[in-house]
Amino acid sequence: MAAVLLTCASYGVGLLAGWIDGVDRLEALAVATSYASTILCVLQRRANYVMGAMSTAAYAVLFLQHELLASALLNLYLTPQLAYGWVRWRRDAQTRPVTWLVSQWRWIPVYLAVTVVAYLGANWLVDVLGGRLALADSAILAGSLLAQFLLDNKRIETWLVWIAVNLVAIWTYSMAGLVVAGLQYVVFLVTAVLGFRVWRRSTR
Repeated sequence: MAAVLLTCASYGVGLLAGWIDGVDRLEALAVATSYASTILCVLQRRANYVMGAMSTAAYAVLFLQHELLASALLNLYLTPQLAYGWVRWRRDAQTRPVTWLVSQWRWIPVYLAVTVVAYLGANWLVDVLGGRLALADSAILAGSLLAQFLLDNKRIETWLVWIAVNLVAIWTYSMAGLVVAGLQYVVFLVTAVLGFRVWRRSTR
């Protein structure tokens, strides 16, 4: 219910401000299921992966329509990747504990190296294929891959990475004409801060 209300509110703001002139059903589906996935994630509910798979599939098509190729590729990758997270989290009653990545600091250079390679590769591919907003779109892809892997392993740093990704996404999707998606990432920015606080409390 909260996801539906947030989606309606996003469209309401967009319509009242004159930023959009109607409801895109595909965008509405992607936004609503994405809200639901994020809420469930903050609450550490495994069902977030089911909603996440629905959202990423819808977003993959939506981003292809708007020539945001890195974001489209990201969501095409994430749709089956969410199965890994589903298995990794385990059932809610026996879920993995939240931990800090810095407690295993030797892995940090590996995470950073893979993220840089993903960014450079995505930027090259988007440029070759003639996609839009290549630098920012590639940053969203690389940052989201890092954040999702941290999320799947319940590392608290995932929320810090999501904060950075959300800031870039707000600008990128607004510039691409996906105003409601951009507004959603404003909410996600707040949610990421909340998620960090909730998960940090669970480590104490």
